[in-house]
Amino acid sequence: AGADNKLTTAMKSVGEAMSIGRTFKESLQKGLRSLEIKVFGLEGPKTDPTQEELESELRFAGADRIFYVKHALEKGMTLDQIFELTMIDRWFLHNMKELVEFEQKLKGYKGKKVTAQVLLEAKAMGFSDRQLCSFWDMKESEVYRLRQELNVMPEFKQVDTCAAEFEAYTPYYYSTYS
Repeated sequence: AGADNKLTTAMKSVGEAMSIGRTFKESLQKGLRSLEIKVFGLEGPKTDPTQEELESELRFAGADRIFYVKHALEKGMTLDQIFELTMIDRWFLHNMKELVEFEQKLKGYKGKKVTAQVLLEAKAMGFSDRQLCSFWDMKESEVYRLRQELNVMPEFKQVDTCAAEFEAYTPYYYSTYS
């Protein structure tokens, strides 16, 4: 039997992930990918809920709520409407809305030439090659090859584990596109 997935102030083992990026958007998408729940970034729920079901899922502080927030944004709910149901700070909702809007822009490139600037912006927002290939009806290897052709490759940054107070002797790194 699985644990109750309602998120509360009580400590429980529902899993955790650490994701590092230059922006919230990038970190969010990386974090969602790392959960091992077969998502590749900010995706919608696996079902198409009715408006009543959607509002119920938004009110419920469950582990899947973030996917219902995306669905609500795609359905045209305003940030204020979502805030009233979730009490998620508007700053986070605004950033998620920008991801949803940019995803729609990316889907518009299906069958068209993608510029290095668009691809770099997508990668900086944390979109994985797997997400991009699904938007563009390509193979993941084709997206990788396109990134190579357009010279859109990750950089590796060092995490400052010591807040610049002294030198870190065991540094670690993360990849980013911004």
